[in-house]
Amino acid sequence: MRQSLILGGVGVLVAGLFAGCNAPPRGEQSNRVEITQTTRGELGSRLVTTTELSEFRDQVVQQLTADLKEVPELNVNRVSVVFGDLENKTGIVPTQDFEAFRSSIRAQLMQSRTVLQNIRFVRDRQSAEALMRRESPSGSDILQEGSRSTVAALNPEFTYFLNGEMYRVSRGGDSTQLYSMSFNLQNMATGELVWSSAPYESKRVLR
Repeated sequence: MRQSLILGGVGVLVAGLFAGCNAPPRGEQSNRVEITQTTRGELGSRLVTTTELSEFRDQVVQQLTADLKEVPELNVNRVSVVFGDLENKTGIVPTQDFEAFRSSIRAQLMQSRTVLQNIRFVRDRQSAEALMRRESPSGSDILQEGSRSTVAALNPEFTYFLNGEMYRVSRGGDSTQLYSMSFNLQNMATGELVWSSAPYESKRVLR
């Protein structure tokens, strides 16, 4: 009986080893983390974190979507929104970082039927004109609405620039950082600001 138990145990062990050999290899662990997770490298940096930029983007999307019906200028006619200026006064954060998250703002807003009923999004004017000259002298689709044979003319009265303002206040030899970021909609014809997001502010102390 004892010999049978020993042999049986050996058989299970051998079977387990073969099963392990035949098991599919485990993939290598990636270095990916959740978008909301602040990494160790960011904790020691003076730059605004990617987590803060993501939170700022989500805040702008939620506020603009909620405020659409409350802003009279955006409800008279369907308006055009053009990427405008980014006033980057941080001194250290590349403007390209803010441009990337502004594009993400547009992408998220375009998922909302409510937003698209009021707004059509247009590339920034300079790149749109260059694209038209390069690819289609007779016109191209600068509006993000699919292929068009002609370009819908922009009416300055119903066209708004999506501008951004980014500031950084530093204290204690850059040991304390205060970031403030916001977006606004400015009428092309009058220069009037018809909407502004609540400022996103973040203060932190470097360790």
